Amino acid sequence: MRSLLDLNLPPLVDAERQLADLSDQRTQRLAAAAVLAVLAVAAFFVLGQLWIVLAIGALAALATATFTIGRRNTLLSTLTQVREAYRVEAVSRAGARFATRARRDRLAIGLRGMVDGAERTGGRPAYTAAALEDRVIPRRERLLAVATALEGDDDALHPAGVAIAHRLLTRPSVSPIFNPALPEHV
Repeated sequence: MRSLLDLNLPPLVDAERQLADLSDQRTQRLAAAAVLAVLAVAAFFVLGQLWIVLAIGALAALATATFTIGRRNTLLSTLTQVREAYRVEAVSRAGARFATRARRDRLAIGLRGMVDGAERTGGRPAYTAAALEDRVIPRRERLLAVATALEGDDDALHPAGVAIAHRLLTRPSVSPIFNPALPEHV
């Protein structure tokens, strides 16, 4: 399974299994943290200093659950860029939550602003990443067509397209629009 921007995706079957495993791990670690926290409170009144060990265990379980949640969210974020991954229910739900009307409108405004900025010279603040004019201007019509699709009917543009547009506009290090070290055809 390949995305336009990320060539290191696992096969869909493996990704689905990873999402399920990470969900299970999250649930187990949060449950362990809750049990250890309850035991720590009980131990505080009954067993003296043992509550400290139990509280540290609860915090460790909570920390590992947080790490697991982050790993799952990272995988979901990557998979939302791949249209075929939407067969997985978790990806489909995440993509629908991501591709909101407000986000689509902001991306369309960003695309139009990027094209406008590439056509004008100067006037860009020095602290922002600037789109590469030689990559934007030849693709002006295509970029504006994407902006129009983002502004259009929600069914006209798949959530994966919204996720890819978001990544192209908000992550300059991985966007060929901003990063001259990347090939133009990505």
